[in-house]
This record gives sequence, structure tokens and C-alpha cells, in this order.
Amino acid sequence: MGCRYSALVYVVLSLTLGWSSFASAQQLPPGYQLLTSPEVTGGHLATNRPGTGSATSLLMQSFKEVEMFFQYGPEFIGGFSDAEDRRAEGFFRAKLNGAMIGGIAYAIVAGGTGYTGFVFDSSQSIRQSIPRLMQLSGATGRSPVPPALNWHDTPFPDGSGWMRLPEGWIITFAQKGMASAEGPHGIIERGVWTPVYTRRAAAQLPNIGGMPFPGPVFDPTDPVTALQEHSAYLNAVNQQKGIPPRTLIRLVEASPAPPASGYSQAAYIDYEYEFSGRRYRSIQFVMLGNVSATGSWIFYTTYVASPSESFQQNLPILLEIWGSSRTSQHVLEERMDNAIQSLKEAGEIYRQASGNRERAQQRIHDKWTEFIRGTRIVEDSLTGERRDANLAWSADIVRRLNEAEGHGRFREIPLWQDNR
Repeated sequence: MGCRYSALVYVVLSLTLGWSSFASAQQLPPGYQLLTSPEVTGGHLATNRPGTGSATSLLMQSFKEVEMFFQYGPEFIGGFSDAEDRRAEGFFRAKLNGAMIGGIAYAIVAGGTGYTGFVFDSSQSIRQSIPRLMQLSGATGRSPVPPALNWHDTPFPDGSGWMRLPEGWIITFAQKGMASAEGPHGIIERGVWTPVYTRRAAAQLPNIGGMPFPGPVFDPTDPVTALQEHSAYLNAVNQQKGIPPRTLIRLVEASPAPPASGYSQAAYIDYEYEFSGRRYRSIQFVMLGNVSATGSWIFYTTYVASPSESFQQNLPILLEIWGSSRTSQHVLEERMDNAIQSLKEAGEIYRQASGNRERAQQRIHDKWTEFIRGTRIVEDSLTGERRDANLAWSADIVRRLNEAEGHGRFREIPLWQDNR
């Protein structure tokens, strides 16, 4: 086909299209069947015919054939075909029952037969329904895309959530709702947040023991630049562990998105990178947190990636996994309990005697101050010198300094202990 489709178009389309409900009371094009499944919403409009020619031409012909089924469209967004032009796919959008929908159209020429189909659903359900809808054979006599078999809900090892994964996938990391997984279709990293300092703030925080500033340092200028800076930081960390770098090759597309509360910017970023001599395609959602008074902020991200040569085929499965990931209720409740407990402690302050109230208030204030600043005091017991260290790295810094000294020369001093 003339152009390869923009994978980011599909992601943004699935998140922004409106939808009411799916109904099958439409006029079917001659020779087509509407295939549905009780397991999911949406539909699979499919047919076959004798054919030995170009899959691209067959796909373009099918777009004209199904116009009567939709109230608007289908409008071709972009697509791709293989080198032999025996398989072509494209993204489309259309209107059905007064609401916008989106989906994947395909054409396959094999064994003297041409198979064509349109798989579609709403923005809320398209990521979950496409893998199942693509497995429906019906008039095509075969599944147009190799199905992801044996989907199952897979809990995170730490009990903080779960993902719906196909056979062959495993959870490789999980902590407090953050998780990563990998399998035959690619990889996903979900809900990972990283504390970052602006360059100005880092310049005002002295080094400890001659060591470089622990943790990433860059400014939240825009999501694309932040992604590049964050990748450079991870490469530097991984280099010390002997892990090959992940080299960004090209930016395909970036689409702004509404940020969540507490964040200043967000975007979906479609790009390619190289890792261990292999090229990968990735779609990454990035949010940049608001900068605090101390110059710290949060870099939040979720991404999916697959080898570039199979990215188009794997994208629906990757998005199914992305959309299925959930944080366990008990983790959300734990966060709420912590907030409630803080309120209880604050209430207790006012019920105590003046002296006790002042001490308790100072303790809570110190805890919050340390959390907001994102720093903790590290003391050299030999010289009495004290320095501030990144709260997320202070324990690791102390451990490495003491390993270098051969004894417990350095120690952490929480602010509430220092103010007793």
C-alpha cells in the first residue's frame, strides 16, 4: 500500500471515539456475514471470493463494498502490506448507529481465495474485543490473524494487581501496582513512576562522598524531550549492570493527551529504538508531574513494544494487555488508609496536651517535609558532616559508602529523629 499506517492513530482513535451501543440491524453488503461473539461487543464483517491477485487492490475494493453497512465511511486512515502483497491491513473509522467506531480492515490472498473483513468496536472496548473478534472465522474459512491462545488473568507476584495475558507471557516485575511483562508478542511496562529533580534543584543539592547526584535530573519541558532524557538516564544505570543500551532511532509521531490531576503534560509517543542489535517499535504514554517547591517532580509512563517487523500484527494483542491491567483494590485501600491515618494523627494532635501536641505535630510535619522534599540526611559519623540525599536512593547510597569504607561509617538520619 502507499503508506504504512500510524500505530499511534489506532491508540488515539481507541481512546477518543465516542460510542453508545452496538446493534446488528444493518443492511449487509452482498456476500458478507456479520460475525459476533457473546464474549465481547463489536463485530467482524467478513467474506471470501476467488482471488489470486493483489491483497492491496482487494482491500481497496472491499472498502467500497461495505459503504452501505455504515452511516459514514469506512474512512481509511492508513495501513501496510507484506512484500508479496498477499496480506494487507489498514485502520479505519466509521459511524454506526449514530456513533463513531474504529477498527482494522484486512485482505488476504491465499490458496486461490481472497479473504476480506472489517473488525470494529467502540473506543471503550476495541482493545479488549479485537483479539477475540479476529479469531472468528465465519465466511473466511480461517482466522485472518494468528490468535493469541489461552488468555488468562495473571496476578502480579506482589498481589498489587493483575493483567490479562495470552499464553507464553510472564510477569517480570511488579511493585505497588507498577508492573512489566513480556512474551512472544513483545513487552509491556505499566504505571511506572520515577522521581526526578530539575537541573536547578539538583545544582543546589551537594554531592555526598564525592558521588554523582543519585537519580535522574532533567526538566519537564515536554513529553518527547523528557522521554529522551529518561532513556539516557536508564542507559547510564543499565551500563553499570552490563545491560546493553536502548538507543532511540526515530520519532514516528507524538500526540498530546489530557494529563491526570497533579500532572502538567501528557502525550502518546510512537517511536523506534534499537536494543541488542534488534529494532523495536514502541508506543509510550508519558505524563510529566507538576514541579514541587523543592524542584522535584514525577515522570510517569506506560509503554508497549514489539520487534518492528511484527509490530503491526502484534499491536492489537499488546493493547489488549495494556487495557486489561488493573491495580488491586487493597493497594488503593492502602493508599486511602495512609491518608486517613494521617488525618487521625492530625486529630490526635489537637486532643493532646500542649507539649505532646507540639512534639507529635513536629513529627508529622517532619515526615511530610521529608516526603515532599524527597531528601534524607546522610551523616558521616567520623567527621560529623551531613549531606542531603535523594530519599529514594539514600539507603542505597549509605550501603555503598559503608561497603567502600568496610564499616558502618555512614548512616541515614530521618528528619523526625533529628528533630527529637
